[in-house]
Amino acid sequence: MEMPAVIRRRTRLSPEARREQLMQCAIEVFSKRGLGRAGHAEIAQLAQVSVATVFNYFSNREQLVDHVLIQIEDFFGHMVRKHFIDIPGQQNHSAHQAIHDYLADFVDAAIDNPQFTYIWLEWSSSIREDTWPRYLALLDSNIAIISNKIAPAIASGDINTYLTTTEFARSLCNQGYMILQLVNQPQAMDRESIIAFVEKYVTSALAKQTPP
Repeated sequence: MEMPAVIRRRTRLSPEARREQLMQCAIEVFSKRGLGRAGHAEIAQLAQVSVATVFNYFSNREQLVDHVLIQIEDFFGHMVRKHFIDIPGQQNHSAHQAIHDYLADFVDAAIDNPQFTYIWLEWSSSIREDTWPRYLALLDSNIAIISNKIAPAIASGDINTYLTTTEFARSLCNQGYMILQLVNQPQAMDRESIIAFVEKYVTSALAKQTPP
C-alpha cells in the first residue's frame, strides 16, 4: 500500500528524535495496516529512511508491536487516570463530571487522534493470542480505577443504575465502540451531540426504573 511521506527529504536527527519520528510513523502505519500486517518496510517508506534504520531501533516485529501497544496503553490509560483518580489536597470532580469528561475526551480522541483509536479498536476486538491478554490487563486496570471512583456514587444512589459497580465501569469502558461508530458514520453527528448522546445512554439507559 502506498503510504504518504511524513518527511519529504532525509533529515539528520538525534537518536531520540529519530525514535520518536519512527514511532509516529509506526502509529500511522499500524492504524492503516493493522497489528497483524504492519511492518518495518512500510514505516521506512513513510519516514523516508532505509528499512535497516527501522530495524536499528526495533530489532524485530515483536518489539515493534510491543512499542506500538505501549503507546496505546499510555494514551488510553492516561485518559482514565486523569478523570477517575482523585488527587489528595485538590478539588476533585464528582463521579458524574468524571464520566462526562472521560466520554468527551474519548470523542476528542476519535476526532483528533483517529490513529490511536483505530489501533485500540482492532486490539480490543481481535482475540489474537499474542496481544489479547495484554489488552485484558489494560481493561481490568481501567475498570478497577473507574470502579474506585464511582463506587461511592452508586452506593449513595447518586448514580442510579441496576448494574454493579464493576459492571457499570465495564460498560463505560465499552462506550468507545459506540463513539467510534458515531464519529465515523457517513453523516457524522457533531462533537457535542455525540457526547450528549453517549452520556445520555450511560446515565439513562443503564438506570434503574423508578416505580410508578
